[in-house]
Amino acid sequence: MRASKSGEAGEGVPRRFVITALICGIFGIAGWAFDLWFFRTAPAQDWMEFYTAAQAYFVGNLPLVFDGGALTAAINQRFASWLTLPLGLHPWVYPPPFLMLFLPFGALSPLTSAVLFLLAGWAASLAVGWRYAARNVPRWPIIGTLLLCPAVPFNVLTGQNAFYTSALLVGGFGVIPSYPLLGGALLGMLSVKPQFCLMAGVALVAARQWRAIGGAVATACLLALFSVLVFGLDIWRAWLGLVFGGNELYQDWINVGRLNGISVYACVNWLGAPGSVASLAQAAAILLAGGIIYWVYRQPAPAATRLAALLAATVLAAPHVSNSDAVLLGLAASLFVTFAVATDLRPLQLTIAAAVWISPLFNPPVLFRIGCVTPLLVVMLLMVIVLKIRERMAPEGAPTVAPRASYP
Repeated sequence: MRASKSGEAGEGVPRRFVITALICGIFGIAGWAFDLWFFRTAPAQDWMEFYTAAQAYFVGNLPLVFDGGALTAAINQRFASWLTLPLGLHPWVYPPPFLMLFLPFGALSPLTSAVLFLLAGWAASLAVGWRYAARNVPRWPIIGTLLLCPAVPFNVLTGQNAFYTSALLVGGFGVIPSYPLLGGALLGMLSVKPQFCLMAGVALVAARQWRAIGGAVATACLLALFSVLVFGLDIWRAWLGLVFGGNELYQDWINVGRLNGISVYACVNWLGAPGSVASLAQAAAILLAGGIIYWVYRQPAPAATRLAALLAATVLAAPHVSNSDAVLLGLAASLFVTFAVATDLRPLQLTIAAAVWISPLFNPPVLFRIGCVTPLLVVMLLMVIVLKIRERMAPEGAPTVAPRASYP
């Protein structure tokens, strides 16, 4: 296939594009093999945390959720037959609306819950990607990414929720042109992982999507309100104390959670910098990502190209991001490469996109120190996207700033 200017498939796939896709596929299969082996002793450990927290609510023991040691002990007891060795500390770090939305899965038997939680998330991300691609890019790279990107087996075998966040981001920005309130509502549901709302907010402001912003804010507020009605206020006080370092569990979470991720903070810390320097580096990454996304969403650029930049910048800016969340990086790389006319991609640009797509296989830095280069790769991908947008604008004499963005 050859991507035309409209983003539709044509004839004659460039050889370097085919070779790159095959190499990525091989790394993707290697990712499945490695993660199946690595997580064989503790499969779906993050889902175990979700399920145990939901069960605590059902039996009237909600305080268990924010007692990290007691929650971990409950997980180890409930899932002793699933685990070769007991899990280390697994504290709860999600805002209350996430637990509220997970409750239907917590009402099922453990195996049914785990399978349905993962299948429903994967189906949602696939359906959203399929619909989005129908209007913007060829479908097969997105489908391939949701099957083989090395972040996918990591997400499946840890039982994480990256499929859902991917579906909300892609789906939200995909429907905003036609249904801004619905798109905003989908993005408002992303408040269950608030670190991923930063760049979405910047993009909506840059695109002047005020109705979508209203829908997002209203949805986030409603989720928070309903969670108070379901759980009460104590769980919010405990969560805010954790997030802002107001309780003793905070430092434990830094060590067993945040430093196990792939954020700029984690990577800089693993390179030997103290926490204060890592925090400054993370703040700089947020400012850089925000500036890029604001610029991108003020241009009359193709929707798929802008979404690719948004997904990559979301990972770069997030103060905490796990390797499972790198599904967003895989989607960003595949969206950009398949929409940017493949024959126009220079070998270095294609290599950078492929490196970002493959990077979850060599992460997190707690296991592979080479993973510390991941933020740099993401910055390079964002630079490539910016340059490609400028290249597409230059021949037509397009304005630097769009008078009003009509699509996200």
